Amino acid sequence: MLEAVVRTLSESRIDEIVVVLGHNSELVRRKVVLGRARVVTNKDYDKGLGSSIKVGIESLHSDSKAVVLALADQPLVSVATINALVLGYLETGGPVVAPYFRGRRGNPLLFDHKLFPYLKKIQGDRGAKMVIKELGWKVVRVNVKDPGVIQDIDVEEDYDRALAELSEDISEH
Repeated sequence: MLEAVVRTLSESRIDEIVVVLGHNSELVRRKVVLGRARVVTNKDYDKGLGSSIKVGIESLHSDSKAVVLALADQPLVSVATINALVLGYLETGGPVVAPYFRGRRGNPLLFDHKLFPYLKKIQGDRGAKMVIKELGWKVVRVNVKDPGVIQDIDVEEDYDRALAELSEDISEH
């Protein structure tokens, strides 16, 4: 799944890809093809998603204008969706850009660099969506035709479905 996410990001308009690993990071580095992604390790991975977001933000180049927080358990997000988020940001300069599929907000989310200090304060398994809500950040809505933004892999049936969809995508190339 992680390879699929990194491949999608690599084919998009994203300049810099940072992969944050935690548990079994050395095994993942050996087994997963991460291409041009820079890999960093979150030694505090047991403290939840917030600690990984912090490590990722802190490892970005100092001149980064924005970040797309992509999740490893969402391998079906398309390159077109990533590019639509980037374009939405470039056109509006909005602090947060989110994909919407059939009226539902999904992931990944794009955040302007001015919000990095807030993102680094996320604790536990609270994701950035909760912080958006709490702080009332204006969200730029990008409508996409990509159900991958609302699909994640939580159980074996999800994995089987995603694997079948990814296999179809690969065979079409």
